Amino acid sequence: MRKVLLLTLLFALIVANPWTLLLAQNTQKVLKGTVSDDKGGVLPGASVTVKNTKASTMTDAGGQFTLAVPQGGTTLVVSFIGMTTQEVPIGNRTTFKVVLKDASTSLNEVVVVGYGAIRRANVTSSIASVNQKEIRNLPVAGVDQALQGKVAGVSVTSNSGQPGGGVSVRVRGITSVNGNEPLYVIDGVPISAESNSLKQDFLGGSAGQSVQSVMATLSPSDIESIDILKDASAQAIYGSRAANGVVLINTKRGKAGVGKVTYDTYYGLQEVQKKLSVLDLRQNAEYLNSLVEEVRSVPGSGMDSIGEFKNPELLGHGTNWQDEIYQRGSIISHQLAFSGGSEKTTYYFSGGYFDQKGTLIETGFKRYTLRANIDQQVKSWLKAGFTANLSRSNQKIGLSDGFDAVTSTVLYNSPAAPVRDINGNFITTTIIGGSTFGNPSNPVAMASARDVRNIGSRGFGSLYAELNIFRGLTFRTEGNYDFSLNSAKAFQPYIQNPDTKAVIISPSKLREERNNSLYTALKNYFNYYRDFGLHSIGATLGHEVQKSTYDYINANRNDLTLNLPSLNAGKKGNDSGEEIGAGAGNWSMESYFARVNYTFNQKYGLSATVRRDGSSSFGPGKRWGTFPAASVSWTVTNEPFFKDNRYLNYLKLRLGAGSVGNQNVGGENLFVSNVTLTTGPFGIGGMPANVANPYLAWESVRTYNAGLDLTTLNKKLELTVDVYKKISTDMILSTQLGYYSGLGSDPNKDWNYIKTPRTNDGKMTNTGIDIGITSYNIQSKDFNWRTSVVFSHYKNILNRLNTPDATIKGEFDEYGTKSLVTLSQQGQPVGSFYGFVTDGLFRTEAELNDGIDYGLAVEPGKLWLGDIRFKDLNGDKKVDDKDVTVIGNPNPKFTYGITNTLNWKNIDFSIFLQGSYGADIFNYSKRRTEGMSSQYNNQLTTVLDRYTPGNPDGSLPRYNQWHNNNIRISDRFIEDGSYLRIQNIAIGYSVPKSLLNKIKVSSLRVYASVQNVYTFTNYSGYDPELGAYNNLVTFMNIDNGHYPNPRSFTIGTNIEF
Repeated sequence: MRKVLLLTLLFALIVANPWTLLLAQNTQKVLKGTVSDDKGGVLPGASVTVKNTKASTMTDAGGQFTLAVPQGGTTLVVSFIGMTTQEVPIGNRTTFKVVLKDASTSLNEVVVVGYGAIRRANVTSSIASVNQKEIRNLPVAGVDQALQGKVAGVSVTSNSGQPGGGVSVRVRGITSVNGNEPLYVIDGVPISAESNSLKQDFLGGSAGQSVQSVMATLSPSDIESIDILKDASAQAIYGSRAANGVVLINTKRGKAGVGKVTYDTYYGLQEVQKKLSVLDLRQNAEYLNSLVEEVRSVPGSGMDSIGEFKNPELLGHGTNWQDEIYQRGSIISHQLAFSGGSEKTTYYFSGGYFDQKGTLIETGFKRYTLRANIDQQVKSWLKAGFTANLSRSNQKIGLSDGFDAVTSTVLYNSPAAPVRDINGNFITTTIIGGSTFGNPSNPVAMASARDVRNIGSRGFGSLYAELNIFRGLTFRTEGNYDFSLNSAKAFQPYIQNPDTKAVIISPSKLREERNNSLYTALKNYFNYYRDFGLHSIGATLGHEVQKSTYDYINANRNDLTLNLPSLNAGKKGNDSGEEIGAGAGNWSMESYFARVNYTFNQKYGLSATVRRDGSSSFGPGKRWGTFPAASVSWTVTNEPFFKDNRYLNYLKLRLGAGSVGNQNVGGENLFVSNVTLTTGPFGIGGMPANVANPYLAWESVRTYNAGLDLTTLNKKLELTVDVYKKISTDMILSTQLGYYSGLGSDPNKDWNYIKTPRTNDGKMTNTGIDIGITSYNIQSKDFNWRTSVVFSHYKNILNRLNTPDATIKGEFDEYGTKSLVTLSQQGQPVGSFYGFVTDGLFRTEAELNDGIDYGLAVEPGKLWLGDIRFKDLNGDKKVDDKDVTVIGNPNPKFTYGITNTLNWKNIDFSIFLQGSYGADIFNYSKRRTEGMSSQYNNQLTTVLDRYTPGNPDGSLPRYNQWHNNNIRISDRFIEDGSYLRIQNIAIGYSVPKSLLNKIKVSSLRVYASVQNVYTFTNYSGYDPELGAYNNLVTFMNIDNGHYPNPRSFTIGTNIEF
């Protein structure tokens, strides 16, 4: 009986054991679900984990997941990059539909702060962020242009409409007279603010407008996020390179999960926004006919009438020179990217092509880019990877911004002169009735035949390894590189009409330049981040060494044999214009840096940063500089007394102060350079080119910032306000000595020109306010409407230069005649316009004889009715150079941007307005187009309302070929540069997922947009957005034949597989 019982029990255990195991397995509940965004789009590759366990998975291409929950699992954690992480209680549910919201409106958003990152909720300084969605499809060559009007406190203006041309970016005003472009840091690699600058004034025009923005070497489609450090408490981690602000750019990286293929493309047409109203042939004939009597009325003057112009009504419109040089341009962009990976390896590869054909004939910009980002989790404690960006660009430049540039000559070239003869050959001037019309250098021939271009290859990237030492503590070692190989040339052929033998362009010229640079850096630093109950601590400690080397060579020659664009073609010697130059240099810096962030109970925040830099740019004893900064914050709404406030959802107050530096100086300040002389009173030899100053030190910039971040109206309104004061001291300035010193004389006239030493002196102040507002007007399942507004104001004052009477002059040189246009002096904004103040026209003889000496006798051929009257400001009864004063300010009173974004089901629409108020423009071109000093130069149609005996109330002065008083530098040429521009209108359609799943496409969006739609302005020129001439802050907002910014019409698509 006992045996039977034992056998029965054993059998029961054997039978029951599998069921016991099965029941144990069934305690792991299986969950299924989908993850999507708040617009209904599925999110493949989203991370789904069970909190406090090792159970995890990722969503598939359809955004679906399946996950077994172990015992004790109570909460799902769902996350996706760029979205707000969400925790979902599991309870008794087995199916889930998780919707993630964009993290841009969340305090959990991660902000890059340099050598690390921090949650937005813990930020204590002034940092602005731009999402890649805001810039992805804009038809621009560089991301710097796309930032215009998007960030409060950041002013962005195009220096030229030239494809791939330079862009002026100013973070909180003007920091120095020695350069103001911010430091760009791309994936941890610092990039210089400008690329190659060809000395194109070798042919005429402005040298500065050949500057190419470094951002033109990076495809905007590769960018994931942009963070801009605006105050010193955020910038100090970059020390001596951060005075002008820091722009941190992170490119896209792969994500674990199903591989993705994305293709972004757009195609567009471009046109000049408007053309200026110049006299056509009929109007020009009427104008010349009316001048005959006016000129003959002056004793001793005469002007012959032209029989062919006797009946203007019989004439046609003549040559429209603007139509001849401006064309319909085009723009095309292709970007193909592959991304994905596993839990241990992620990758992102892309290739891009960009081609822009300019609106000025024979101008354009092409770019080819390749990018690779790879991250590898080698061990649980070791992560490594690299980034690499390669680009090749070819920029064909049109000569602009100069009195003899084609953009200028087309405005005053005679409509009576044809472009070509009947055989299709270019012609020069034409003779009508014994008078010569037209510019000797045919502007269409110049634009067509000249070949001015920059060709560049650039590569930059990094290689890193990151060790996870223990929880919260990591050590990162990273090597950076940035190299560029640039070549540039300016070629002008000799052109002669084969029939008439008339010379169209002469002489033939060629200039070639080569310059190479290599930047390397090695940084090693620790990062520590931990939460201890109510305490959050972050710390960074590191060391960095940087080195940069460069070399260049240039040569030019005139009178080339057979018009060959070769330096070997042509005769040798000084009379051939032969010049050769070369040079090389290097720079290095060693740095130590530390930062501590502390937050208590999500209420009180503290950040302290210090960096110490030692630079080879300065002499012994002056090489090291220390740059400290600190900031604090108080999140008021996390206080118990504010917990149930119905009006404020969030309020944080911030205070910060700090110091950063500027070392934007050349090696000639530390050492004496020599130049070789081939001519001179003592024959061939050499001489010093400068006086060195081994005691030169850093420029210093101190910034004080107070700000608040506020959310109200049930989180429908977000407001950020910052007020600041930025003080620049110890500016690096050239010593201004008299001619008696033998130093600092005019390099264009004196063979013994030697640069004066540069010293630390001068002070500049910027005060301002930045405001950013985001309003979520409507949020529903099918319809969303969001409005973003940015507002920026700054006031710039140059407090001091080397001496109280020292100045920085901004002059234009026309055939050896210099005209002072700007003067930077103590007590005034940098780059202020300087000239005479007008007081209307002389309209009565009593006004002519008012007892003031205007420098000319009162008679028709001298000072007469219809001439401009200038104010005697100092009251000495004499108008002379002592009455010259500040007549305008190129700095705006404020700038702003307004963006409205609307989404209705699968349709998205946006409209972006951008504007500037209060800046003055010096319209230098009007000295020629309204100067009325030569009967053969064409003029604007406004001259038809000039003063004449028959039109004594005319708005413009009389025609005057006898003296230049009417075209003196004066407020006659100052105009209001305020404008409001409809910058961009875009509409897109995302194809429903239900249709895309059938063709195995993850997402497909098609769109159309218009850029530079319309500009509301009183400015009479092409475009009130002028930027900085030669990229100098002492030459801002001057129109001297500006290449206008184009209007663009584009269509495009974004496809993801």
